[in-house]
Amino acid sequence: MNLKSLLVLILASQIVVSCKKDLNDNEKFSQGAKQGNFKKNDHLKIAIVSDIHYMHPSLLINNGAAGAAFQTYLDQDPKLVQYSDPIFRNVLADIRNERPDIVLVPGDITKDGEKVSHVAVAGFLNQLRGDGVKVYVVPGNHDVNNAKAKIFDGENAYPVEMTSAADFANIYANHGYADAIARDPNSLSYVVEPEPGFRIIGIDASKYEDYGPAGDVAAGRIKPQTLTWILARLAEAKQQNITIFAMMHHNLIEHYAGQSQLDPGYVIDDWENVSHTLMNAGLKIIFTGHYHANDISSQTFNGNTLVDIQTGSLVTAPSPYRLITMKDGKLDVSSKTVQSIDVSLPGGLSFPAYAGTFLSQHLDGYFNYYLTNQLGAPPQLSAIAAPIFRNGIMAHFAGDEKLPPEELAKINDLGTMSQQLASIVTTLWTDTGEKDNKNSIPYK
Repeated sequence: MNLKSLLVLILASQIVVSCKKDLNDNEKFSQGAKQGNFKKNDHLKIAIVSDIHYMHPSLLINNGAAGAAFQTYLDQDPKLVQYSDPIFRNVLADIRNERPDIVLVPGDITKDGEKVSHVAVAGFLNQLRGDGVKVYVVPGNHDVNNAKAKIFDGENAYPVEMTSAADFANIYANHGYADAIARDPNSLSYVVEPEPGFRIIGIDASKYEDYGPAGDVAAGRIKPQTLTWILARLAEAKQQNITIFAMMHHNLIEHYAGQSQLDPGYVIDDWENVSHTLMNAGLKIIFTGHYHANDISSQTFNGNTLVDIQTGSLVTAPSPYRLITMKDGKLDVSSKTVQSIDVSLPGGLSFPAYAGTFLSQHLDGYFNYYLTNQLGAPPQLSAIAAPIFRNGIMAHFAGDEKLPPEELAKINDLGTMSQQLASIVTTLWTDTGEKDNKNSIPYK
């Protein structure tokens, strides 16, 4: 090659590099990978850890876990947040042994959006990133602008620093936001491309802009502007023959019949219209959390099928997380549960035994209150129905519900007193037909 040709080549390469530096988000998204199916199509491994509800140990002081303030919190929201640190450490160690390519965290990363908790979790996730694992997060309803961010000190609870939307994106810059090839200007939603020809849309559906002194609300929605942005991203992926999945904290479709009416706030607002719109646009797979149930549900509309793979919570028995392998156009889904933590538990119980007992005892009180105050049942009837509801929701949390004969007998007896309550609890046991803990799901 002569000197003139070499100079021309160098100049051309500099022009290309300069042009690339000036690309905006939409141009970067459109250029993306145009090779079609991604290179690791047969062996891409994804781990999903949801609803960690991590509570930094510094937020329980002076034996605060035994104090009235923390116990009052548990009565209203029974989660194993006291042990969230050792639980999460156990799961992280197992995930590192599994060596996934990608880890997804569909929201409720912290107990109540305490900045100290978010910073700690980001540090843990950076360890995975150091191993070469790509980690992506989205906020849940607990994570941003939450006035329930507290430190517990015996009889009292005091506010601690909350996390703003800008804080969230900065803290998790390494886990979606800095690597995004497109970001929604109206929310914390974004798109990443972990592998050429494979993209993930992280959808922010929480209503934290509307939170006040009472803290978070469970309900979620996709803003109209954000939905328009998502549809444009789906259209671009379809045009370029790129596989694209979504991740969102709230459920996109119901996971048992009547869920949106019986327990409002867990499926997004206007879920039927929104899910149909996204199905028509080509979305086939979404990973969610929020309800603390390890459940898979599907809906078909206009010949298009969408599968909502919901992962349960680490701080709610049976404390599940998922491992998924993409292979031959299918997602091979498996589930694992926390079996031990590096902390001695009351009564010398194993972790599964303690977690199950903790949840069972707290749910009895919760359902007594719910049935009496929300559904208007007489207190005597609520006392009879509460353990039946508790068994139903715990079965739904675990997934692959199968109604035992003895439980059916209890529900039938309840039906002689209230057919309405018997019908409601029966739907908790009625799976949507998808296998919840181990499944093979087509995505092409």
